[in-house]
Amino acid sequence: MKFSKGILAVLAALVLLGAGAAVDKERLADALAAVDANLKTPAGKKYDEQFGGELFNKYQAGIKQCKGSASKVDPFDILLKLSGGGKVEEVLVYPETQFAMCSRDLLLTASFNPPPHGEYWVNIHVQFKR
Repeated sequence: MKFSKGILAVLAALVLLGAGAAVDKERLADALAAVDANLKTPAGKKYDEQFGGELFNKYQAGIKQCKGSASKVDPFDILLKLSGGGKVEEVLVYPETQFAMCSRDLLLTASFNPPPHGEYWVNIHVQFKR
């Protein structure tokens, strides 16, 4: 499993979204802008590295289980808004595949180490090597 930022890929995909798409394009764009701003700070870079390891350790098995129950395993992005204490407050996924939605449900009640500040957005790119 590979976790990376994938911001440009998601922004490019936003351009391709149709008017009837379930994901709120504006909300997704705002979250991606916040992720980008966070990653431009020293504290954000440090937290990103820490967060990736924590996510992998806590949720790798659950995400693999979601993969096993999905009919397709295309790559997707999960954007998490964390509280100042590290509790997940909001989860956005793109694209909204069965695999992505299962992973979203897994992370809805998750908590992580506290981020540098409240209302802190992180982006997780999930892609399994074939």
